[in-house]
Amino acid sequence: MRIVLKVAKKALPSAFIYFAIFLVLLIVFSQNAGKERETVFRASEMSLVIQDEDAGVLSGALCAYLSRDNKISGEMDEALLSEMLFYGKTDYVLFIKDGFEEGLLAGNTDTLLERQSIKANVAFLDQKIELFFRYVHAELAMGKSMEEACRAVLSLCERQAGTAFTEGAEGASEMAAGYYFFTYLSYILPCVLIMVLGPILHAFYKKDIKMRTDCGTVSARRQNLRIIGGISLVALLFWGLLILLGVLLYRKDFTVVSFCFGAGNSFLLLLVSVAISSTVGIFVRGDDALNGASNLISMGMAFLCGVFVPGELLPDYVHKIAEFLPVSWYMKNVKLLFEEGGVIEKSDIFFKNGAVIFSFAVAFFFIALASVKKRKAV
Repeated sequence: MRIVLKVAKKALPSAFIYFAIFLVLLIVFSQNAGKERETVFRASEMSLVIQDEDAGVLSGALCAYLSRDNKISGEMDEALLSEMLFYGKTDYVLFIKDGFEEGLLAGNTDTLLERQSIKANVAFLDQKIELFFRYVHAELAMGKSMEEACRAVLSLCERQAGTAFTEGAEGASEMAAGYYFFTYLSYILPCVLIMVLGPILHAFYKKDIKMRTDCGTVSARRQNLRIIGGISLVALLFWGLLILLGVLLYRKDFTVVSFCFGAGNSFLLLLVSVAISSTVGIFVRGDDALNGASNLISMGMAFLCGVFVPGELLPDYVHKIAEFLPVSWYMKNVKLLFEEGGVIEKSDIFFKNGAVIFSFAVAFFFIALASVKKRKAV
C-alpha cells in the first residue's frame, strides 16, 4: 500500500494540470449557466461617399437614411475617390445624378444612381437602398407628397426593431451549473486516473520489483488483490474529492435525491475509468506514451459522446459509434438529472443506462485481468 501511495504521489503534479483545466471549465461555464443571454444583430458600420448632384428632397432623405448606420463623407474629386476605393479607405461610393427625384416618379432610377465599390460585403447596403425606394413608393401611392413620403419613411426607420437571438430561455435546466459539473466529470475521471494509476502498475512490473515479490511468501493472488486495493483506494480518494467539490459549489442546483443519483452515476463511471486505466497501464509503457493515451482516450470519448460538443450537432454516424462507449450512457443519465422530474419519472431508464455502464466496467476489468498473465516484467 505504501508503494502505491508513493508512486501515486509522484504522478500528482502532471495530473494536477488536468484537474486545474477541469476547474477552469467549471468556473467559465458556471458563470453563464442558467442565464438568459440576448445577442442583438446590428449591421456593421460602413464608410460611404455620396456625390449628390440632384440636391433634392428625395436625395437628401436618402443621405439621411444611409447616415443612420454608416459613416458618410462629403463630396470630393474623382481622382481622390478612385484612390480611396483602391486603398480601401472607403467602402462605397454613391453618385446621385441630376434629375434623380423626377426619375423616381417616372419609375426609373437605374441610370440616375451609380454605385461603385471593390468590396463584396456591400450587397446588404444595396438591398437597404432598394428597400428605401419601396417605402417611398408605398407612401407616394397613398397620395402623399414627396416631402411627406420622405418624412414618413425616415420616421419609420427610427422605429426599426432589432433582431435578437435569445439563449438559455428554452431548456434552461440543461444550462444549470451542476450540469457542467457532472458533464466534465466524464472527461476528468478517465484522464487523471490513467495518468495516476498507470505508473503504479508500471512500478509493480519493473523487473527487480517483480523478482522480489515473486520470491516472497505472498501468493500471486494476494499480490494482485493488494494492487487492486491500492489503486481502488487512490481512485476513491480522487472521486471523493470531486464529489466534495460538487457539494460545496453546486448544492443549490440539486435536491438530495438528484445529487445522490448523480453521484451514483459518476461512481459507475469511476469503475469504468479504473478498469480502463488498469488495461492501459498494463499495455502502455513509458510516461510519455501514457500521457498520450490518457489524452486520446479521455478527449476522444468526450468529443464523440457529446461532452464538449452538444450531441444535437453531431451527425448520426457519430451517435452510432458513441453507443459503444461508456461515456455515452453516462451522459444520457446526466441529461435525465436535469429534465423536469426526469430521475423520478424515468428511474427505470436511469438504472438501465447504469447497468450498461457497469457492464462496460466488468468487461474492461476482465480484459485487464487477462492481460496481466501476458504482461512480462521489464
